[in-house]
Amino acid sequence: MTRAAHLAQRFFGSVRAVPLDDAALEFVREFLRPEEFGCWEQLGTADRNESVATARATLRALGSDAEPRWVAAALLHDVGKAETDLGPVGRSGATVAAAIAGHRRTRTWTGRIGRYLNHDELGAERLRGAGARPEAASWAAAHHRRALWPATGIPPEICEILAAADGEPDRR
Repeated sequence: MTRAAHLAQRFFGSVRAVPLDDAALEFVREFLRPEEFGCWEQLGTADRNESVATARATLRALGSDAEPRWVAAALLHDVGKAETDLGPVGRSGATVAAAIAGHRRTRTWTGRIGRYLNHDELGAERLRGAGARPEAASWAAAHHRRALWPATGIPPEICEILAAADGEPDRR
């Protein structure tokens, strides 16, 4: 899937998002510790749905004996989006602004767009502050920036699986 198709799919999925059912919430609780669940439950409906889809894809890729910390990392990778206060249209605008002005530049912006583009760092800080597993915080900080993956301590093959489960293109 191209990056544009991936983003379009996410946009329309967020516009039509419905709350998770009890089975999906039980799935989340199975893999998250209470302090992690507290961070996760602050996500909006669309982000919760996307996190569950990412976690399920991670679990399929790793198999039934997957280490829970990797599924937790998949569930928690976008918790920083809870701090951005942007809906689907605002997020789309932020993504377009970053594509035009460059991610490095737009990550320095203040305000809602800057916070959205820095949701990775915001999420990592939130997770660390809550006492979440280090792997979850490390993945949250690095999930959109491949150059940071080696510093996470997460095995490269796990990083690839987590990124693929999140719909990120393989840029090797």
